Amino acid sequence: MKPRVIVVFGLSGSGKSYVARILHEEWGYEWLRSDVIRKELAGIPANEEAKAEFGGGIYTESMTEKVYNLMVSRAKEVVERGGKVVLDATFLKRWQRKLVKEAFPDTLFVWVYADEEVVRRRLKDREDVSDADFGIYLKQKEVFEPPEEVRFVKVNNTDLPREEVIKNLTKAFENIYNGLW
Repeated sequence: MKPRVIVVFGLSGSGKSYVARILHEEWGYEWLRSDVIRKELAGIPANEEAKAEFGGGIYTESMTEKVYNLMVSRAKEVVERGGKVVLDATFLKRWQRKLVKEAFPDTLFVWVYADEEVVRRRLKDREDVSDADFGIYLKQKEVFEPPEEVRFVKVNNTDLPREEVIKNLTKAFENIYNGLW
């Protein structure tokens, strides 16, 4: 049985949105992106840049709390109507992951990571709803609280061709769900 809620987390540039997009397109998960929700709450079009210092601008702790609470609320709506959802955000702090775990005890957490040089290359010229650059990545790395409170699958090699990433995800998920994926 596939989980109703999947959290894709990790530092900026790791490939989270790539994995979330695959879950959305290949397995029908509704895709909730913190970057989109944050700009929506701030009244900024998703494609408009809102770069700021780490923890500043629309990236304050209080705004982050609003974003994560709204993500969970929207995920509840999806699940209540019989759908399944992937939450795409850094989830740097334990409280953020616990928020989801408390609402959805059977959540599958997918920790996406990449080598620093891969991240640097990805963030250099990225055009995306995310405003993170390599400096933000380095700050995230300093404050990231490794997941000890949730069970997770680790995924790297998101530079592989899409079909390889799909195969690797399927294999990782089948290991958890005993071939039921």
